[in-house]
Amino acid sequence: MTETPVVITSLALRLPGARSADELWELLREGRCQIAPVSPERRALTGWSDWEDPIGEVSGIDRFDHEFFDIPAEEAALLDPQQRLLLEVAHEAVTAAGLVEAGGTEPRRSAVVMALATNSYFGLLCERLGRRGEEVLQPRTIVDIMNSGVASRISHEYNLTGPVYAMDTACSSFLAALVQGMTAIRHEGCESAVIGGANLLSAPYTTMFCRSAGITTPGGRARVFDAEADGTVIGEGVVVAVLEREDLARERGRTILARVAGAAITNDGSSLSIMAPNPRGQAEVIRRCYTDGAGGVDPRRVGCIEAHGTGTRIGDPVEVRALSGVFHREELLGRSVALGSVKSNIGHLLAAAGGAGLAKLVLSLRHRAVPATLHVSTVNPLLQLQRTPFEVATEERDWPAPPQGARLGAVTSLGLGGTNAHVVLEEVEEGPRTVSERSAGGETSLCLSARDPAALERMIEALPPLLADPRWALSDIAHTLNRFRSAERWRARVRIDRSRREMTTVERAEIGRRVRRVLLDPDHAAAPEAETLRALLGPALRPRTADPRPGELSVSLSAAPAGERGLSIAPGTDPVGIAAALFLQGCSVRWHVVHPDGSGVVLPIVPYPFAGPSHWIPVERRNP
Repeated sequence: MTETPVVITSLALRLPGARSADELWELLREGRCQIAPVSPERRALTGWSDWEDPIGEVSGIDRFDHEFFDIPAEEAALLDPQQRLLLEVAHEAVTAAGLVEAGGTEPRRSAVVMALATNSYFGLLCERLGRRGEEVLQPRTIVDIMNSGVASRISHEYNLTGPVYAMDTACSSFLAALVQGMTAIRHEGCESAVIGGANLLSAPYTTMFCRSAGITTPGGRARVFDAEADGTVIGEGVVVAVLEREDLARERGRTILARVAGAAITNDGSSLSIMAPNPRGQAEVIRRCYTDGAGGVDPRRVGCIEAHGTGTRIGDPVEVRALSGVFHREELLGRSVALGSVKSNIGHLLAAAGGAGLAKLVLSLRHRAVPATLHVSTVNPLLQLQRTPFEVATEERDWPAPPQGARLGAVTSLGLGGTNAHVVLEEVEEGPRTVSERSAGGETSLCLSARDPAALERMIEALPPLLADPRWALSDIAHTLNRFRSAERWRARVRIDRSRREMTTVERAEIGRRVRRVLLDPDHAAAPEAETLRALLGPALRPRTADPRPGELSVSLSAAPAGERGLSIAPGTDPVGIAAALFLQGCSVRWHVVHPDGSGVVLPIVPYPFAGPSHWIPVERRNP
């Protein structure tokens, strides 16, 4: 039986030195290493003044836009920062994927799988409980501090009715979550799956545990594949991706980043110890991915492998040996397979590590290039690369297409305890694009909304460079911003000159009360614009028989000025203009009427500009 094709339709992240996929690609191409001793800001935040471990650090993990998610400030201070950042990054991902609509979010059969392992904020809270007692808690603190809480929050926030999971298979958690999301799509009737992972260091506990276990290097650099490799460095980050059925994604005009050509997950079973790598178990997950899980994907098409990269003298050769069980030098007819690891740039993100590797691989496929792996002075001779088709990518290189078919790349994650995951991604042609712009003259409208006026202004300020970017069709920009954004209290209608692609006027409004009913002058019921109103408003449109009451809006199809709680729409106004005028008045607009599926592409543009104060458990503990 042919498996349902699954694609990645959005990718959002916060990684050391990168707040977006574009910034991550710039970091990788420039060969930047974001690993450094813990910053003074982080030491002050956590109260550990002598914490000097090298880490890949994400700045500002204490800041959270609690008002956007309707979370009281008192509760936000107790909410695990991993949950906070996952909420914000998940919003960016689901919005970019088109799972949020301005007309309201109907229930969607979508799975949510969040990968979390360690939780150092829990330790800080327990310390405070021991000093102050239960008075420090809030009613929902039990959910705020549990790793399973964020998956439920995301499902609740976007009305997603598929299965919800918290995934913890240690370092392979993110790819294990991806496999579970694919299962939900293929076998549990889901249209999509929201996959996320996080690792933040709210205290030095995790680095202490890893140092005690011999996982981290004393040298402060992740030297994956190097002869002097002696351990990894712990990094921070949050990654969220959205998976969708490919047929629905194409039908709905999603931006398709890559196709998941194959995925498999196994466990080592019995081995020398629970922390010892098992070459047979690692080889098995790779073999299953290309035979059982990938539906006949030919490994000879794979041009790049984003390795787990333990960064140890023995662990790296074990991983290469496992890969060599499927990838044979003599079968590639002189072609090589690039090996790399993003851990050399940002460190090991533990539960989110597979998300960082996936992000790098998606970007490599889209840019058809393999960035350099850093800190490789001498390739580890124990890798025995001369017997394999593999080459460590110590410099950026082009990624040539295979003799047949599209490019394929793979990413591996190996978890403490022996859970192994291997995922194959395939490049895809660009999704359906708008064939041509509308007529050169005239104007169109872009509608924006935010929870507060400052955020709305930041969104307006982001428009000029977007309009000047030749990659984006103006009709696709309107399709994305008008339909696939939530309708909030503060709103703006931006009129755009089509020929010059420039903003002409900006109208702003604060919506104090949502409009429940729109009352149309009966004399205009037969006008062409009235049919547009009926389509945009549905049963909310009624004949006007009396003056409007609170929550009602009177509409007249004339050029005459409107009175209080009234709106005049001039004859000949185009449907987008009518929809924009209603939106600015606080109406719930059926944007799919003017931006139907298939009429444009959902673009990854203008993410919500989150901004919030610092929320943190008051620091009382100091180093003993």
